[in-house]
Amino acid sequence: MKRLVAVLLISAPAFCYGQDESELIEFLRSGKNDASKLIGAYVNPVVEGLSYSFNGGWYHTAKAHNTLGFDLGVSVNAVFIPKSKNYFTPSTLGLENTVLIDPVSGKAPTVMGPADPTTYQSALDFNNDGIPDQTFTIDGPEGVDFKKNFKVSGVVAPTFQLGIGIIKNTDLKIRWMPEVESSSTRVKLLGFGVLHDVKQHIPGIKTLPFDLSMLVAFTNIQGETLVEGEFNKPANDPRQQLMDYSMNAWLFQALISKKVAILTFYGGIGFNTIKTSSALKGSYIIVDDPSGNNDVIFKDPVSLDFKNKSIKVTAGIRFKLGPIYLNGDYSLQEYNTLSVGLGVAVR
Repeated sequence: MKRLVAVLLISAPAFCYGQDESELIEFLRSGKNDASKLIGAYVNPVVEGLSYSFNGGWYHTAKAHNTLGFDLGVSVNAVFIPKSKNYFTPSTLGLENTVLIDPVSGKAPTVMGPADPTTYQSALDFNNDGIPDQTFTIDGPEGVDFKKNFKVSGVVAPTFQLGIGIIKNTDLKIRWMPEVESSSTRVKLLGFGVLHDVKQHIPGIKTLPFDLSMLVAFTNIQGETLVEGEFNKPANDPRQQLMDYSMNAWLFQALISKKVAILTFYGGIGFNTIKTSSALKGSYIIVDDPSGNNDVIFKDPVSLDFKNKSIKVTAGIRFKLGPIYLNGDYSLQEYNTLSVGLGVAVR
């Protein structure tokens, strides 16, 4: 799980505190449907948190650039995940073959939760005759214990962003993250946004001393993590065993700002809509028959979809001295977010 969590968090500390992937992939012994539900419940808080974090830091003023004016900067978006997301209850997931037998509380840690051990029991009916053919005892994954290890309950996502004035008080925004790649992990991010001054179209307020605009922004994240090693794969299937994922995040906000000397006070109201898809690809031998004739093989066994929507209300302040700016804002949404940015802006 270490590499998978590292990619999900896009955050250096996760490389040190993640759990082994084998503990997560071990859920395959509960059957395809149960494995999808258990893996989904385990990673859900960090997936939701990241989806909101990548919709942060898109702006630090409602004022559009002049044509060919630009800003270039980096932002860090910290998402605070509620304590209630530290655990999930397997008995409420509608599991078909699997029960949590330890702890007796009936609650299991999510990836954000404490490093509590869990034990499941699963009885699988491979022949569909109503009689279990194999019973497994599964050691479930422990939590990463963010509160203990990092002193915060949240995830951090850094991004680089360029904004450039085009025509008619409109900015084109491009954000990206340098591709993270290792022998087992690859992830990349790319996003686009458009900020347009709407005050110019509203009679009677064109000369008022504030800026008013609309923002539409889109972010896409794609990646994959190898998970080979826990389960053998058939010799006739050359595909790698891996987890792939894709996240599409949209943001729609109305923005307002007021500049006072070197300070700009800004805010926004709108909503997020995010869809995340993840799938476990490849073939996995769940029961290895020594003769090779009756192996139980799961192919592409897990497919997960997460959808999130939330109103977003943002308030922030920017300090600008010459071309250098420093900004910070806080957003109220399903998972509250703190964004801090640093960069250069030329009107």
